[in-house]
Amino acid sequence: MGCEQSSPVEPEPQPEVPVDPFQALMQQIMALRMDLQQKIPLLITAASYHRFMQTTISKENTVLQWCMKELNDEMVLSAELEYHIAKQDAKDVFEASDGIGTDEEKMGVVIIGRRPESIVITDTIYQSDYGRTLEDQVRGENKTLLGMLTGKLTDFGKFLTYRTMPRPHLIALLVHKCVKGMGTSDYTLMEVLSTNKMEDLRASVEVYAEMFDGEDMVQRIKKETDGMMSRNYGKWAAKLCEFERDESKDVPDNVEELAGQLYAAGAKKMMGCDEDVFLEILNAANEETCQAIRNAYPDVTDGRDLIEDVKKKMSGNLEFAVVARLTPKYEFLAGRLKKACDGMGTDEDAICRILGSSTNEECLFIRDAFAETFEGDLVELMESELSGNFLKMVQFLYKVDPPKGHWRDPETYAVDAADAGTEFMTELQGCFNPSMAALEGQQPMFSPLSFVGYPNNPFIIPGCDTWLPPSSLPFVPMIDQNYLLNSPVADLASGQQLLTNLQMTIQSTMQLTDMNNMAANGMQPQYFNLAYSIRAASTHCSVLKQDNQAMLEFVAQRDAVMVHEACEGWGTDEGKLIEILTAQSKPQMRRVAQIYLETHGKTLTSVLDGELSGFFGGSTDFQYFMNCLCSDPATLDAQFLVESMKGWGTDEKLLSEIICTRNNLELAQAKAAFQRDNGKTVEQWVQGDTSGLYQRFLLECLKGQRREGMIDPNAAEGTADELWNAGLSAGNMDPFPERDEAKLIEITANTGAEQMKLVDQAMSSKYGKSLNDAIKDAMGGDIEGAMRVRSMDKFEYFAEALNKAWEGFGTDERATSRIMGRYSKTELKQISACYEAKYGKTVRAGVESECSGNYKKALTAYLYREMPGYKDVLPRGTYVPLGAGVGAFAM
Repeated sequence: MGCEQSSPVEPEPQPEVPVDPFQALMQQIMALRMDLQQKIPLLITAASYHRFMQTTISKENTVLQWCMKELNDEMVLSAELEYHIAKQDAKDVFEASDGIGTDEEKMGVVIIGRRPESIVITDTIYQSDYGRTLEDQVRGENKTLLGMLTGKLTDFGKFLTYRTMPRPHLIALLVHKCVKGMGTSDYTLMEVLSTNKMEDLRASVEVYAEMFDGEDMVQRIKKETDGMMSRNYGKWAAKLCEFERDESKDVPDNVEELAGQLYAAGAKKMMGCDEDVFLEILNAANEETCQAIRNAYPDVTDGRDLIEDVKKKMSGNLEFAVVARLTPKYEFLAGRLKKACDGMGTDEDAICRILGSSTNEECLFIRDAFAETFEGDLVELMESELSGNFLKMVQFLYKVDPPKGHWRDPETYAVDAADAGTEFMTELQGCFNPSMAALEGQQPMFSPLSFVGYPNNPFIIPGCDTWLPPSSLPFVPMIDQNYLLNSPVADLASGQQLLTNLQMTIQSTMQLTDMNNMAANGMQPQYFNLAYSIRAASTHCSVLKQDNQAMLEFVAQRDAVMVHEACEGWGTDEGKLIEILTAQSKPQMRRVAQIYLETHGKTLTSVLDGELSGFFGGSTDFQYFMNCLCSDPATLDAQFLVESMKGWGTDEKLLSEIICTRNNLELAQAKAAFQRDNGKTVEQWVQGDTSGLYQRFLLECLKGQRREGMIDPNAAEGTADELWNAGLSAGNMDPFPERDEAKLIEITANTGAEQMKLVDQAMSSKYGKSLNDAIKDAMGGDIEGAMRVRSMDKFEYFAEALNKAWEGFGTDERATSRIMGRYSKTELKQISACYEAKYGKTVRAGVESECSGNYKKALTAYLYREMPGYKDVLPRGTYVPLGAGVGAFAM
């Protein structure tokens, strides 16, 4: 009998333990606290990322404004120097032609040693000054003996004439020479139509009609090239005359296919050739495509050469035209020059045409192509074939450097700058890392502009890498972490409130995190676009700086020689001196003086004082004015500082003017020059010559800590309140207020000029009194004058200073010379505008009534004898890649 299996025993049901509401609440709070602890770092990272982007964009804008100003200034100087050079060039050509005989070498140096755009400026000036075109002058001076009757030019004359003609006019002339008379110079015609730009060829059609009694150039070419025996050549010429050749750099993807089509249409055929295929593929193709097809041709034809096949299947004019299309331009022109020198005799007309119609840069390319293709020296070939002045000018062509020091086309500057900006922006996009940006954003960011992840110095022109103000955004969002994360919970009600606050904070933290990330990510396009503009503008500026430095040196060297000539021998050509010196820009003037000293061992001002004694209203006034013009700003400011403090007494007005109107950089440079020349610091002199509040103010200004470039409209009213409450309310409320002198000094000495204008507006609006008037009412003595200088717009101040120099009996010539000689013509325009607005008369009228003699002539010449370029030529805000077709980075 077995054992019975017992049934399982059911466990006794346990009674439910009621959940402690407080404990459950604490568990929820703990979970939310942990959640918040995880989300706060995300918010800090997002806020720091946002802070970095906003601060960096602000810095980028500041740097870009600086770059655009530099670019603008270099463009102004470039235009000014180009005009100055062209003005003297026009005079040199006239002098070379004046009287009996012609100084052909002097004439040729001007025409051959300049770029086409410079010749255009010289031509315009020549027409204005001498009543005829440069081309007419050259033609008239360079005819053969027989040409005196027939108008025929010497080879030298043709060579120079071609270089003075606008390209469309030259093309029209060359085409006419090809088609006039019996027969047509087809090879020359193909050379002209195949190697010139579409823009110039189109323009030449209209010019041709004007030059040759309304004849239609295109119809004349078609008539001369069409015929039963040259039908395909006529079709090729007619197609060229549509002027639709591709001038891009683009190459199609199917060059192998196109090469195959040419092979099938030509060399592959047993008999004949399908010329239409060659016409369709090659006639309007760009050079890059023609060369790509030529290079691909051997691969699809078992090593055949396209040009050799063309020569086998075609002949005559069409063969020449097709080969011209398949040959790189400069190689083709080098071959034409080689042909002109082969055999018996020399085709001087071809040499005149090719070298005379090519820019100097193109002539260099032709020489290089000649050396590579024919393994010879083009100049040596010319020396074996030519003679006389024509040979001299060809030799000069390959030896001379232009005023800029190179032959590069300025039209390429903006395109290359845009490319540099795009390349830089692409690099930044590749190394950009939001996490690194967030780490940067947690720092004070009181540093020069830098780009996250970019390891190198981003600036290519000096001056950009200045210290900029830190971000105004807080380091981390304001969150009461102690209360939310650590505060004890006493009871259910307070716990429930904490729970609600935690939930709301988590929600707002997530929202803030998303908002900061979204804002920062949204700023990326602007961050990269501004970087593009900075690099593009600075690249363009860098090239112009190099150009201008070279032109400045060229101009200064030539002007220094002319100054010496004006002073050499018996008597002095005062008119020439005024023309040369006072019409120049400040950089030109200083360099001429430096070269003169280096060359002749005497300062320019000492020479002028000796040469011009008795003129310019007395040598003292003129010498002082010329010293101001010729000296560099730092040395001049140091000289002014010495004048203000040397000897008995102190000229507080002059001392305040120099210290309070100069910017940080100008002050630093003036202080260095002062210590160099005097063995003591400016501060030491100021401490010995001034006292009290005035001394404290000047010493604060001399620290050079003006907050330049910081413009905050929202802070202007607060600053106005601070000044008012610190003591400027004295004129309205209390004749003896307790002044906060330290605050008054700090604000007025260190506020930037642009921000000071906003403070002035805010004070006028809120207190009914301008900042200048408030200082005048509340302060007194020298400190009042110095603070008023700091509170005024620089140009308004100098307008007032000029008025004081001229009011009453007598004239303060030193103040007049100091202001007019220290500043550039552009700055003097602004001073003049302020003067006229304030006093209702022009500065010119003031000079004419207060000054006399040649001193007056020198002042008015410097003020009003201008060269083109004294205007803003670019907007201040962004870089515009001229001619580049890039518009994606507008701000």
